[in-house]
Amino acid sequence: MAFRYDGSGIHERYVAARRLTEEARETWARAISEHLGPGPLGRVLDVGCGTGRFSRLLRDVLSASVYAVDPSADMLGQAPRPDGVWLVRAAAEALPLKGGSIDAVFAAMVYHHIADKEAALGECGRVLAPDGLVLLCTPTRETLESYLWIRFFPTALGVDRARMPGRVDLVETVCRGLFDFERRSTMHRPFTRGLREYADRVGMRAISTLRLVPDDEFEAGMAELRRYCADRDHGETLYEDFDVFLFRRASSEWFSGSGGATPRPSRSSIGPG
Repeated sequence: MAFRYDGSGIHERYVAARRLTEEARETWARAISEHLGPGPLGRVLDVGCGTGRFSRLLRDVLSASVYAVDPSADMLGQAPRPDGVWLVRAAAEALPLKGGSIDAVFAAMVYHHIADKEAALGECGRVLAPDGLVLLCTPTRETLESYLWIRFFPTALGVDRARMPGRVDLVETVCRGLFDFERRSTMHRPFTRGLREYADRVGMRAISTLRLVPDDEFEAGMAELRRYCADRDHGETLYEDFDVFLFRRASSEWFSGSGGATPRPSRSSIGPG
């Protein structure tokens, strides 16, 4: 089930609802540095950047120039424009960049939104320099039950089980001739400090899944979630899980561009999380 950002109005609430706490920024900075660092890195592509909430962080952590790409004019309209970050309206399936011009690709919370994954992965392989890295951060079917909010909306779990990849399927898709799999880990992401704030943020309906559930179900679920959070709020940090995958651009004898790759085995196992 696809969600279209432009025209939905979600951009008006997204920045407030999905802002990173200081603890979350530190967690993301560590993950970026551990997987893509240390900088300086040169040029980094932020695929599906949305409102640019990770673009400046990528610039600062990696001492890199960041090309932040998103197909939604509404979302890009909310993004800041700091020095060293260039915003580009484009789809992941058709990147307006020269071949071999990017040192690393970062894609957070966007994999499930990409309609043609083969084309998008081919484009990432095309623009990456030899040995370029892809850091893909996404919910998977295995992490969905860590999201408190999803328990209160019966339709939501089915929507995301259909949209989100399984860990094995994702690695097999990405490694289908284009990339080598390096490693995977599960990040425990700080989301809010306190359950009341958590309910307030969920209530802004800036999670795309919640735009795909019926309005009456959303209202009923929010009433239950607010009651649950009010009864249990002790000011603690609430965490949610998602998976972090690192891939490396395949060597030239395997890589042949978008849509023309030859399948071959990945050199690492997915491993436990």
